[in-house]
Amino acid sequence: MSTITFCNTVKYILGEDSINQLAEEISKAEIKKVLLLFGGGSVKGNGVYDRVKKALESKSIASEELWGIQPNPLISKVREGVAICKDSSKHVEAVVAVGGGSVIDSAKAICTGAKITEDVWKCFKRELPTPEDHLPLYTVLTLSATASEVDTGGVVSNPEEHEKLGLFMHYPVASAVDPSIQFSLPWRQVMCGAVDSLSHLMEEYFSTDNKNITTRQINLALQKSIIRSMERIKADKTDLEARTNFCWAVSMALQGIPAFGLSGDWNVHWIEHSISAFNDKIAHGEGLAVVSLAYYPWLYKKGLCGDMFEDWAETVWGTKDVKEALQKMRELYVFWEAPLSLQDLKLKPEDIETIVQIEQKHQKWGALSPLIKLSAEDTRTVLQIAAGISSV
Repeated sequence: MSTITFCNTVKYILGEDSINQLAEEISKAEIKKVLLLFGGGSVKGNGVYDRVKKALESKSIASEELWGIQPNPLISKVREGVAICKDSSKHVEAVVAVGGGSVIDSAKAICTGAKITEDVWKCFKRELPTPEDHLPLYTVLTLSATASEVDTGGVVSNPEEHEKLGLFMHYPVASAVDPSIQFSLPWRQVMCGAVDSLSHLMEEYFSTDNKNITTRQINLALQKSIIRSMERIKADKTDLEARTNFCWAVSMALQGIPAFGLSGDWNVHWIEHSISAFNDKIAHGEGLAVVSLAYYPWLYKKGLCGDMFEDWAETVWGTKDVKEALQKMRELYVFWEAPLSLQDLKLKPEDIETIVQIEQKHQKWGALSPLIKLSAEDTRTVLQIAAGISSV
C-alpha cells in the first residue's frame, strides 16, 4: 500500500433519539438560529418536521425555513438559501438539512455560497475556488442513498445550461440518522437509495488492479450487507435491525474507508449525471441501475481490472463465473423493481446523441477514471447497450 491519509470529521449519530442529540450538538456550539432546509411535505406527514422543531425549541434555537428542494437539486433553490443566509436581518448562523441527498447537497452549496460575494455556481464550474470559510452544516437524514451526510461532496443541476456538476465542499458537523424515520418511505425511493449506494461501492472497487486487500474486502462486505438488508426490508419495511444495518452500510459506502487506497472508476455516475442533466425528472438511482447493467459487462470485456471482477463475483455473488455474477446483479435489480433499460426511463434511442454530448462536456471537469477515459464512441456504445441496440 502507498502512503495514504484518511480523515472524516462528521459526528455520526445513529439511533431513534438522534434528532434530540443533534439539537444538543447545535446548542453546544452556541448557535442561536438556523436555516432549516426541506424537500417536499413528507416530513410533515411522518412527524419528522415536528420532532426537529421541538428538539430545536427545547434548546432555544430559532429557525428560518426554506422548502421545495427537488430530486436533482437546482442551483436556483440554492441561490434562494444563500440569499436568506446573507440577509443580516435573519441572523442565520448555521444550516440544518432535513432530507435526503438532494437536500443535504443543496445545504452544502448554501453554506459555501453564504461566505462568498459571487454566485456559488461559479465554484461548481471551477471558475472560483471553493472557499475555506463556510456556515456550519448539520443534517437530519430521511433517506439513505447518497451518503452526503458523511462526506464533502454535493451535486447540483442547472437546467438552463444542461449541466449537473459535483463539487467537494465541507463535511457536516454532525448528522442524525434515525432508521425508523425511513419506515414510511415508498419502495421506489428505498430502491433508488440502494442502487446509488451499491453503485458507489462498485465504482470505488473496480479500479486499477492493486493488492489493497483490507479495503477491497471491506468494500465487498458492504455490498453484501446492502443486498442482504434490502431483502429483509422488502419483506418487512419496519424491520428496524435491517433498516439500521442498511443506513449504516449506505453511509459507509461513500464515507471514505471503502475507497481507501483504491483509485475508483466513476464513469457510471457521470454517464447517469448526463442522463439526468438531459432530463432532471429521472431519479438518480434509477438512471444508475440502467447504466450499471450496461457498463459493467462492457468493462469486464475490456479486461482492465485484473482479478477484481473474479473476487467480486465470488465474494458478493457466490460464483466464480463473472458472467453469472453479472446476470445475478441484473436479477437483483429485477427483484428490487429497478428500471433495466433506457426505455424504462422513458428515453428514446434518438436521445442518446445529446446525452453523449453532455457526458463529453463533463469530461473537462477532470479525470473520472484511472481505467479508461471514455470517448464519445465508448459512451455511445454503453448507452446503446442500455437501450438494447447493441450487445456486449
